[in-house]
Amino acid sequence: MANSVPYIYFAKNGQEVITFYQGVFGGDAQVQVEGERVIHLDFQAGGIHFMGRDLQSDQAGLERGNGSSLVLNCDSEEQLRDFYARLVDGGTEVFAPTDSGWGAIIAHCTDQFGVTWLMNYDKPQS
Repeated sequence: MANSVPYIYFAKNGQEVITFYQGVFGGDAQVQVEGERVIHLDFQAGGIHFMGRDLQSDQAGLERGNGSSLVLNCDSEEQLRDFYARLVDGGTEVFAPTDSGWGAIIAHCTDQFGVTWLMNYDKPQS
């Protein structure tokens, strides 16, 4: 079956980005570099998977983080709170983990690299 994987462009600090996300999620990063520039990243940690690269000089019109968000469907409220704390550190809080009113715990932040994260944990139904 086909699937979809998000692709993120970084502001020429891809090596720093990789170190940050490995600190948040663990996981493995397959990286191709050209000089100091990341030309391809394939990041996987459990069910979290995305690809990316540093912006090229001819992509100057692109603005990082303004056109999409990544959604993290978490396995527990504790996991959501842990990911949130790590991602918001040095970034911007949109809203801290809270009860959604529809049976989920949700949170929203932008990390220090301009990537917007929406976090969700569906509480067990009784």
